[in-house]
Amino acid sequence: MSENTLSIIYDNTLVKLYKFESTNGVNEYYLMLSLTDDTLTYKEQQDRILEKYKDITKSNFYSQLQHLSEAKPVFINFFLSDAANQKSVLDKAIKDKECAISIVQQPPLNGTKIAMLAILMTNTTNLKVDEHLFKASHNGYDELWSTDNKAEGISSLEQTQRVFSNYVNILKENGCTLADNCFRTWLYVNDIDNQYAGVVEGRNDIFDEEGLTNDTHFISSTGIGGRDANPKVLCKMNAIAIKGIRAEQIHYLYALDKLNRTSEYGVRFERGSYIDFDERRRVYISGTASIDNKGNVLYEGDIRKQTERMLENIEALLEEANCTFEHVAEITVYLRDIADYKVVDNIFNDKFANTPYIIVNAPVCRPGWLIEAECIALRNISKKE
Repeated sequence: MSENTLSIIYDNTLVKLYKFESTNGVNEYYLMLSLTDDTLTYKEQQDRILEKYKDITKSNFYSQLQHLSEAKPVFINFFLSDAANQKSVLDKAIKDKECAISIVQQPPLNGTKIAMLAILMTNTTNLKVDEHLFKASHNGYDELWSTDNKAEGISSLEQTQRVFSNYVNILKENGCTLADNCFRTWLYVNDIDNQYAGVVEGRNDIFDEEGLTNDTHFISSTGIGGRDANPKVLCKMNAIAIKGIRAEQIHYLYALDKLNRTSEYGVRFERGSYIDFDERRRVYISGTASIDNKGNVLYEGDIRKQTERMLENIEALLEEANCTFEHVAEITVYLRDIADYKVVDNIFNDKFANTPYIIVNAPVCRPGWLIEAECIALRNISKKE
């Protein structure tokens, strides 16, 4: 275990935490909590997760992470096994949480009913703008976390168009644009095998309107299976934008020896991106699968080889940002087939024992892909970089 990571079992709760200590005191903490007891009711599991979160973040829980009690949450993502029955219970328990909240049905594959990822920061000025927008400000930058964006519509195409149109308006109201300030989106698609094509078309339509083309740039993204509590919601979105960023601080990742441009097969997102700001490099790796630089699915039907190739692709993207897996603060892994969980968990536990990671049930956008993963990485940078 490094001085920047923590991985322990605490009262039947698996605690994984990554600390990024900035040179200017604006630190970031990535906290993953999951349970080891799958015999409890949903309410019992929820209460335990929230209780342990409070214990860890409100006290000097671990000597190596003594500043965690000074940090404030900016984003929390809850992974639920049955959102239709669980979300209303969770809503009551977290109604006073002052941060961006995401709730999605993506069952944790260790057999439990709830898990959570929390991102916390020190020395920020925070403001809950409304139920869907949260602002964390530090040293001239405003991080705008927008969550649980959804819209009415008879199709995934119509809903996606409206979700993005609404988000464009939110950004404009806060002095930002989609092209200049948004760096990461997460699209959760209900019944992805049937609805993803509409999501892609809807996003492409808005990108055309906003001037995001293959000759300019797209946005790092994950489009993945995930359900809202309301079964009529076919697509919902989380996103982060940063106000105060300049064009020269933004970089896009390609790893063209391993991967191709997504636009070559009709979709539009960047494989990854990084932003150099406030004395840090923050790297967003999009949902990445077992694919080659021609856009072909590799090793169909072989979960082990797909996992290996997926990790090779992620490593190549990180290298372009001058990072390694040692800089990775969190990994979210998506599996189509729950029967592959033990194989994948063994691989990840061997390679990333102390890194916050979670494996959830969420089909990828192509049926041939058995697995996909995304991550966030951080490193300090000098003023010359």
